[in-house]
Amino acid sequence: MPDALVTVGTYSTPFEAELARAELEAFDVDAFLADADTIHMNWLWSNALGGVKLQVPESEADEARQILESRPGGLAAEPDITGGDIGACPSCGSTNTSYLLDKRGSFLTWLLVGFPIIPAFSRRVCGRCQFKWKT
Repeated sequence: MPDALVTVGTYSTPFEAELARAELEAFDVDAFLADADTIHMNWLWSNALGGVKLQVPESEADEARQILESRPGGLAAEPDITGGDIGACPSCGSTNTSYLLDKRGSFLTWLLVGFPIIPAFSRRVCGRCQFKWKT
């Protein structure tokens, strides 16, 4: 019987999820994206669907998590100009973090003006413990 799929990461945009999927496949880990096409067609549904889910077979889940957590730089860790590392989670210390795009303001401007204005990034979320903080 084939392995069940396990979610090893969630992403706000299909672009971020596709980068992570490509990295896993470079290490010969089978990876699939759930809800990527739906969110690509209507990005406002990202929060409602829980984002784009990166899924791997259950037998390869541990290897996939290790690959994603050990990314050198990439989208996860960005050095701060003051010398500190703003990419590290203050709760667990993981560097598997990403920007959290709050789409509520963009949706409101879409209703009022007729087109969305994407606000600046101001929060980060940890991929390991899901802790959210302001930068």
